[in-house]
Amino acid sequence: MEFATTHGTVPFRYHEGEGRGLVVVYPGLHYPAAYPLLYCARKTALFLGWDVVELEYDLTKIPRGQRGTWLEELAHTTLAWAEEHAPRVVLLGKSLGTVLLAIAPMTTLSVPWGRVWVTPLVRQKVIERALAKETRGLAFAGGRDRYIPKEIWDRLAHPGLTQVWLEDADHKLEDPDPRVTLDHCSRYLHELIGFMRAFDA
Repeated sequence: MEFATTHGTVPFRYHEGEGRGLVVVYPGLHYPAAYPLLYCARKTALFLGWDVVELEYDLTKIPRGQRGTWLEELAHTTLAWAEEHAPRVVLLGKSLGTVLLAIAPMTTLSVPWGRVWVTPLVRQKVIERALAKETRGLAFAGGRDRYIPKEIWDRLAHPGLTQVWLEDADHKLEDPDPRVTLDHCSRYLHELIGFMRAFDA
């Protein structure tokens, strides 16, 4: 399956759950959907009865001067498809994928929606502005992530955004000690399950 854009098609994998909702997964530049955080997100969504769409794009193939326009087009296309196919929608993005969360026109949706920001690139103004105005969001960051300054992260705190700060985690929410990485993964899953179950409350 694929989405059509002006720079060709974007393949995606569709995982059918029980139709309770749809999670759209936007991978990072070097963090595909098969990597741990996004794999765990898919498993969580399916466990809770949600369907999942995982995009498979390669931003390096898009000319630099046209990436912004292409990302905006892709955000609109996937959001329209999601609304047509699900009673509720959650967008989940990792790193560069959070740009798509930031530019997707969420307020146009006629179904309940939320966003999960996994290591968002908070130095980018479009992402910082979207996080500052978030109404139903969950965001994860690590204390050893050079892309997420603590001062910006703290400044973004407000009631519409649940923030999870993992002190020893890097940009992949990992630690050199695999036992600590597992602790981070457990916290990530716990927060994600709670966030998605809240849609049924």
